Parts: sequence; C-alpha cells; structure tokens
Amino acid sequence: MIDARDATHAILHKAPYAYSAHPQIAVAPNGDWLVVFNKAPRQPFILHPPEEPLFRNVIMRSRDRGAIWSAPEVVPNYDWSGTECASLTALRDGRMMLNQWRFRWYPLGLAQRLRTTEKLVFPATFLSGWARSPEHDADEYRALAPERLAPWARGGGETFVHFSDDDGASWTSTLRIDTSPYDGGYGMRGACALSNGDLLLPLSDIPNYRIVFVVRSVDGGRSWDRPVEVARRDGSEFEEPSLIQLPNGRLLLLMRDNGTRHLHQCTSDDEGRSWSPPVQLPIEGYPPHLLALPDGRVLCTVGWRYPDFGIRAVISHDGGDSWDIERTIRLRGGLPNKDLGYPCTLLESDGSLFTVYYGQDSDGATCIWGTRWRL
Repeated sequence: MIDARDATHAILHKAPYAYSAHPQIAVAPNGDWLVVFNKAPRQPFILHPPEEPLFRNVIMRSRDRGAIWSAPEVVPNYDWSGTECASLTALRDGRMMLNQWRFRWYPLGLAQRLRTTEKLVFPATFLSGWARSPEHDADEYRALAPERLAPWARGGGETFVHFSDDDGASWTSTLRIDTSPYDGGYGMRGACALSNGDLLLPLSDIPNYRIVFVVRSVDGGRSWDRPVEVARRDGSEFEEPSLIQLPNGRLLLLMRDNGTRHLHQCTSDDEGRSWSPPVQLPIEGYPPHLLALPDGRVLCTVGWRYPDFGIRAVISHDGGDSWDIERTIRLRGGLPNKDLGYPCTLLESDGSLFTVYYGQDSDGATCIWGTRWRL
C-alpha cells in the first residue's frame, strides 16, 4: 500500500438535509467540468436509488478546474424522479449525452390495485436486499415493518439517453433505448467512444443487477442496436461496468460482482461484438472506474468500505493482463464509515488527477468530495 502524492481533499457539494451520492465527472466540449450525481431528501437511515422514489439526478458545473462549483440542477428536468445513477459522455460532434434509468413508483394503495396487471416489487422484497447490503448500517431500523420504512412499491422502468447542444446547460432531446430481451439497462459510467466512431454503452440488467451487456450506436446516439451480452454466471451478480478502449484496439471492461465481492474483467478484440468469459480479479473494492493514461497504463479507482474507509486505486501496466495489487494507492482514507464510494477520475493537462466520490463528513452529512492527486 502506498499513499497518493500531493493529495488534497475538498467538499464539492454538501446539503445537510439531503443525501447526495454516486457522482460521475466528465469534461464538456467547452472545457467545463460537469458532475452528475443522485440527490434525495435525507432519511434517518440510508436508502439508495433502487429503494427510494424521491431520488433525482442533478448536475453541477465548474469553470475553474474544480475550485468553485455551481448549485446542482435537476437533469433533464423536474419531471424525472425515481432514477438510478446516471452518467455523462462528451460526444465527438460537440454534444453531451446523459444516460439514465427511471423506475416507475406507486403509493402502496395504488400498487395493491395494480399488482395483478403489473410486475411490482413491494417494500418487504426490496428492503430485504437493503438489510443485507454491506453499504448500509442501520440495525435499529431492521426490526421495523417494511411499509413504515418505505410506503411505496417499485415497478419496472426504462432506459433513456438525453442530449445537450450547449455543454450541459439544457437537455432538449430524449431517446428511449430498447434493451430487450433484458428488462432494462442501468449504467453509471459513460459510453466508450471507439476509434471507429461507434459509441458503446455498458449497462447492467435491472431490476436484477446480475447481467452486464453493451448497446451500440453508429450515429452518435441517435439510434441504438440490440444488446450484446458481456457477462453472466451462476453465483455472480454482475453490475456497474466501466469500459475503455486500449491503444491496441482491445476493449477492457471491469464490473462489480455482488456474489464474490471482487471485481471481474472481460475483454473484446472485435469492437465489442463478442467478449471473453469473466475473470475474477484480486481487487476487492467497488465499483470500478477505468482511465487510460497517456503512457499506456490503466488506472482503476474503487471505493474501499473497510477500515481505513476511503478511496483506492490500482494500476495495470499491461492492458489489464495483471494489476499491481502490491502497490495499491490510498488516495483517500479516514472517512467515518462505509457510506462512501463510486469514485470517477479525470486526467488534467498538467498530469495531475482529480477524483470525485461521495462520503460522509464530520457532521454526518453525505457529501460529494473531490481529491486532486498525483501518481
């Protein structure tokens, strides 16, 4: 274990009466930094987007490389709530793309009337997963009736992409992605722009969070091909993939596995039309974010939900064939608990790195953080 060089930490957004989490960062065509994240009214216990209909995706902007950030604005507009984690992609034609999954939510009384005509998930079911999650610490609430914790039911939903032609200031075009035969597609990392011009968007099936697949666009996101499956395996629960293209053209995809609690990896040598079987990595943090460095190395940042709570990074020197676990980088430690993670890193022109993530501060508020550091 080594410590990151010259690491400085700052809170980018704090709202004491809200729960802010799961950020992703991208650079807009005009050079502004954009961060999209989840935000909902704060509960006395932790709920994440699959369990809470009041989550919205919000975006904030920095014009000075992360020193000052604008107030968060809901994206694409206030009609969109009950969403999962979102992500941003800067497109080659100057537009920005936001991809987003939105659930359907119902008050319990209405859900009881609809249960014979729509596939619904009731509180006892989705909170049973909540109770088992390693991200939640709320033993005093586990004995309460599920309907008191979450008086709503969750239905299905749909996958959407939204487009902005003004560097993320407004989102005026929306397209639904058909993810059949999967029930839906959730992705919290942006699309990978391939060297041939195609966009490849990595997603996980939803609401099961067990299978990872990709969808392809050959026209800048205006239409999308049918999904191509990347990974599924008995005993594994694959989700939250991150995808990059290496200089030799190979595609490298890492993903979270809730079955083994280790990251897994797949590769493709035919531009994502077929994939190698998933291979378990010796990286225990999650979820992954991949960044290709100019010297050919690959950086993977992850959340670390064990003492010393924080954010860590691992480097591959050979395109993902091996990972330098012995020299795991601790770029942030000392956070108060495991309510943290989802790091996303960008490379600055001076060679420094800027990583966004979420975690609690000393007041117990869950905030969006940024760490500037060097390898």
